Amino acid sequence: MSIRLTPTFCLGLLLPILALCMLNGSIDTLPLFMEQQQRQLMMQIITELRLPRVIVAALVGAGLGMAGLLLQTLSGNRLADPSIIGVNQGAALAVVLGILIMPEMPPQWLPLLGVAGGLTSVIALWRLCRGTPPIALILMGVGLSSLLGALIGCLLILSETQQLAMVMTWLSGSFASTNHSTLVSTLVWSSVLLPASWLLCQRLGPLLLDPLSSRMLGARTGAIEGLCLLMACALGAVAVAASGTLGFVGLLAPHLARLLHPPHPERLALPVLIYGALLTMLADLLGRSLFAPVQLPAGLMLAMLGVPVFILLLLWQQRIRG
Repeated sequence: MSIRLTPTFCLGLLLPILALCMLNGSIDTLPLFMEQQQRQLMMQIITELRLPRVIVAALVGAGLGMAGLLLQTLSGNRLADPSIIGVNQGAALAVVLGILIMPEMPPQWLPLLGVAGGLTSVIALWRLCRGTPPIALILMGVGLSSLLGALIGCLLILSETQQLAMVMTWLSGSFASTNHSTLVSTLVWSSVLLPASWLLCQRLGPLLLDPLSSRMLGARTGAIEGLCLLMACALGAVAVAASGTLGFVGLLAPHLARLLHPPHPERLALPVLIYGALLTMLADLLGRSLFAPVQLPAGLMLAMLGVPVFILLLLWQQRIRG
């Protein structure tokens, strides 16, 4: 019998994880509670450093999880993920190009560049894979991601040394440079995109049917597909602008939600948001804590978990197809 958890229980998980992430890190905060003289320093660490970082990590993870759910439902392939099929890399290429050409660009505009880059890459991939088996989406997506990654590498080689260090840290998927400006930008975009994506999930039922059945029901699947692509690209772009290329959140969060909740898109939306947020917050916490005071990027922690899961899922899919 499969386990089924309620959304209320999932929401309850966020509070202790949020408190744990703010009270722990590369500097142990808990002992500072015990000293009156250090209490002001403790509050400054939490409010100025950890609170923006934790909130941005939660919003980025929720967005990437929702983007993964939309892409998996749209493509009919449960291996689809913004980082695997090139959405994140397309957004990263556009953002890196904008940072190198216009270093003084306000951070609020970076998601717009990311949307343009991510949408361009996913439209190109969608056209190449039209009429092909679902596994072709993954294979071509991996190839496209490699090409876009090579183009990013060329840009970095041609960039100045000072910009190179900053962009390389950002590309690894790190929240270390998160500040209040990043928090405001991510919060504004997420307050629009996350509720809109949740509403879109309530209308994904026709995509689970064959084309003939959808037409008989009068469903406008073409409009829904276009909105899914645009929304997934926008969510991925906001994540890339805030933290660089974080991989496998869009793969892990929907699979975790399907394991613990009824596997319908409208029922999975809220759990996917929560599990995506939990994954990135925990990855950032582990990166800050395991080898303190050295901080590992959250992207490295997610890759160490996500790559084995991706391989197992790929082998499982191949075994089902015989």
